Amino acid sequence: MSTRTDTRRAPARGRKAAAGAAAPGRAPAPPTAERARARAGAQARAPRIPFVLLILCLLGGALVGLLVLRGVVAEGAFTIANLQEQNQQMSYEEQELSDTVARLQSPERIAEEAEAMGMEQGEAPRFLDPGRGEVTGNAGSGE
Repeated sequence: MSTRTDTRRAPARGRKAAAGAAAPGRAPAPPTAERARARAGAQARAPRIPFVLLILCLLGGALVGLLVLRGVVAEGAFTIANLQEQNQQMSYEEQELSDTVARLQSPERIAEEAEAMGMEQGEAPRFLDPGRGEVTGNAGSGE
């Protein structure tokens, strides 16, 4: 079973359709109606201009915003690079100072400086044993 349907085309809209063959049973539109349609078409186009301007302004604002944001990010990156360089220099300086402190704290350096001041090494300690009443330790072993 197949069903057949009749399809009809709607009359074309526009100037050619109005100026050309009119729909059966209709009289051609008077010129004032055509002018009214032209005015209505012009009025329908009028709201497009502010919309297009709005879109262009939004795009321009977005572009300016991106340029400003890129400048701020570049400035931040420059600051970060400078701070990292300063950090590296201070790290080197800290390492040098740490090495200097370690060298100054060495026992050899302290002994050399004491000898330069005229100090002498003390003698070996001697101990007293109260139970036996003896003194132990060498009196002459100062080194």
